[in-house]
Parts: sequence; structure tokens; C-alpha cells
Amino acid sequence: MNNHFVKAILLGILICLAIIAFKPTEKYIQTPTPNVNVDSNNRLIQIAPNTIGIVDTGHSTGKEQLVIFEYDPTKKTFKVVHTLEYEDIFTHPREYGIPVRE
Repeated sequence: MNNHFVKAILLGILICLAIIAFKPTEKYIQTPTPNVNVDSNNRLIQIAPNTIGIVDTGHSTGKEQLVIFEYDPTKKTFKVVHTLEYEDIFTHPREYGIPVRE
């Protein structure tokens, strides 16, 4: 009788572990915020008041992109607003609202 009791408990534990292992989880993919080092090799662009863009040459991220920052005067910090692979602008200008001569 004791042997059947232990088998039942172990079977229950195995079932619980299987349920935990195969339980569906939410898929959440967060794109990392680019870490852009500002030095003399990067180009800094004033886009609008309190908005700047830094051309990331790809040394830290692996791809060349324009990283747009917005300045928050109350916190006195810059926040990444958008990243844009600027090569796309040159290859597909109409998608970004840039007029093209025919």
C-alpha cells in the first residue's frame, strides 16, 4: 500500500512539472535602446527645438542608423524617440514622404 501511495505522489508531481514546463507564455520582444557614443566621429543634427539626431556609424550597434533624441527640460535628459536606418531613405524615399523627380 505504501508503494502505491508513493507512486501516486510522484505521478502527481510529474504531471504538475509537465504542466509548468509546457504552459503557454506571452511572447514579448523588446527592441533594445541603442547605446550611441557621441564623439568626434558621430554627426550631431539639430532636427527641431529639443530634438536632435545622431548618426550612429554602427560601431556599437552593428548597423548604420540615425537615432532621434528628444530633450525633456523638466528631467534634463534625452530620451530615444526613434531609430531610422537612413540607408532606407535613399533607397525608398517615397515611403518617407520625400518627393522624387520622375
